[in-house]
Formats: sequence, C-alpha cells, structure tokens
Amino acid sequence: MYRFQIITLKDLKEIDYSGSFPSNQFNWIYNWFSVFEKVENNVLGFDKKVFIIASFKENKLVAIVPLVRLYRTYLKYIKIEFLEFLGQQWSNLGNDIIALDELHDSFASDLALWTRKNIKYHFLFLKYLPQNSILTKKYKLFNYAGAPFIQVDKHEDYEGFAKNVYSRKFREDLRRTLRKIKKDGFEFEICYEEINQESLQEIRRIAKSKMTDGKSFLYGDVEKTQFHLKMYECFPSHVVFVKFNNKAVAYATSIDWKGERIGIDAAFDRDYRKYGAGIHCIDTTIQTSFKDKKEKLSFGLGLDTYKFQFTDQIDRYFMCFDFKYRLKSLVALPYFLYRLKKEDRAVMGKLESAQGK
Repeated sequence: MYRFQIITLKDLKEIDYSGSFPSNQFNWIYNWFSVFEKVENNVLGFDKKVFIIASFKENKLVAIVPLVRLYRTYLKYIKIEFLEFLGQQWSNLGNDIIALDELHDSFASDLALWTRKNIKYHFLFLKYLPQNSILTKKYKLFNYAGAPFIQVDKHEDYEGFAKNVYSRKFREDLRRTLRKIKKDGFEFEICYEEINQESLQEIRRIAKSKMTDGKSFLYGDVEKTQFHLKMYECFPSHVVFVKFNNKAVAYATSIDWKGERIGIDAAFDRDYRKYGAGIHCIDTTIQTSFKDKKEKLSFGLGLDTYKFQFTDQIDRYFMCFDFKYRLKSLVALPYFLYRLKKEDRAVMGKLESAQGK
C-alpha cells in the first residue's frame, strides 16, 4: 500500500530527480505556474490550485505527481472542475508519473483512490502520456497526440538518412528551390545563433507572417512569450536562421535535453514561400543534429503534415480520464466521452496517414 501527501512547489525544488520529459522538471513546472497562474480562460482554466502529490513506500519517497485543479465554464455559467497534470494546458512536451523507484502495479489504483478521497473535482484528465505509463494499470488510454522524430544515431550520416527517409520528390524539391534561390539573385546563408533579444526580434517578425495563413501569432501573447523565453533560459537552446541577402526569412528554435534535440517553434516569411525557405531551415536543423551527434531529433508535439516529409517515426502520446459521481459529472459525461472518442479517431487518422505517406 502506498502513502500519499501533498507537498509544495518549494518542497519539489529540494528533491533531486529526473523525469521522463523536460516538462516534468521543476524549472519547467515552476515557470509555467508562475507565468500562467493568473491567466484565466477556458483553455488554461480558472482559479488554478497546485496539488503536487508525493508518494511513499515504507517511508521512502518513490514517486511525484504534479497536478493542478482548475475549472472551465460551459454554456456560459456552468463551472466544471478538472484535475490535470500541471502544464498540460499549453506548450507541453509530455507528462507522466515521476518515478523515483520501481512502482508496483497497485500504484495507479492506490493513487486514484487517494485523489478521489482527498481532492474535490468532477473530471480527471491526464494528457500527453507515453504508452508505457504506470497509469495504464488503472485507466484505458486514448490516442491524443504525436511527435514525429528522427532517431539520428540510427543513421550513419545525414546523407544516408536523406537517401533512406526523404522521398525522391522531396529531395528534388530541395534541389529545385535551391536553384531558384540562386537564379533569382539571393545569397543563401545559414546562421546558427543563441536566442537573445536581437534574435528574438527577428523571430517575432517572421512568426507574425503566419497570420497571413490564418494561424495564431505566438509572440503576440505576452505570457506565452514570457514562458518561451524562460524555457530557452532553462535548457541549452538555439535558433537556426535561413537568410537571403542577409535578411532572415525562416527560423527554427530548439532545446537540447538528455541527448535529444527538441523542436519548439518554426516559421518562414510568407513572402518567400515559393523558395522553400521553411523546408531548408528544417533540413538544416536536421543536418546540424547529425553534426552535433545528437541521439534523437524530435519535432515536438503536433501532427502537422509538413513534418512527415522529414521523418519516418512518430512518438505517440495518450490521455486517460476518470470522473466522480457528482451531478455535474454525470450530466457532462456523455459530452466529454463524445469529444474524447472523436479526438481519438482524429489522431488515429493522422497517424495512419503519416504511416502511409
């Protein structure tokens, strides 16, 4: 039987641990909550309260579960309380139980029983779980997201990778757009820089052009920009720029963690769409990962079609849910089940499409 108790963020800081994902680390968790605690909307939630659960086995700390309780509103006035991983609401790179020792199969059931008794909520939604999570011993997993990646150390070099993974048409697209760049008088340059105020100014300028395609502009949001900057400070990070005649026309940012390079953000200036500035920038990131002898290059969570041109593998992420027998839970349950199953089917469709590229 496991014993559980609530600890504070300050207590978490004092624990020496290494989780499975960057978003499990103390600095990520602390920065996320410090930036978004007071930001209230139906995505990030309202009235957030941290519940960091420490689990003990015979007085030995064996696991940590960083959760947050929040509520969202439906039909304008109906408040429903959720218990979720802290940080899964936005810009997450994966979640799981932070295991400090081997956990027995009973852990998930003991945790579920304890949270039911000690934390008030309507629904439990835990997202971005790996398939091997201990939570599978208690809950059914639903497909929720994917992260295309390249196992860099599986390939002898970049040239061998490109020959085996890139389609013939895509290799020709890279060559064709490079010829067009030179034909139209542009000097093509690749720059590998630290992320600072100067490079961030260029990143913002290029990212804003996403709005031309109806996409959101991350750096138009003060809190999201602040969190990204904190993330770049906590992990080794850099930005790759593609420049035409010394003007940056595409970028890709990433962080390094445990031998893995993780793509965080990328964009290209839509005025240079026909030159393939974006694909050349991503291709350069791949080449640099080989040069730096990284074990793995992940393109981050998101099954965007363009990522499938570069990759031959996908990390799959899941979610699980539970609910308490309360009036609002029972009334809302059919709606959430419908959305859950719809999301599961949509993700499965994208995964099947990627596998058959």
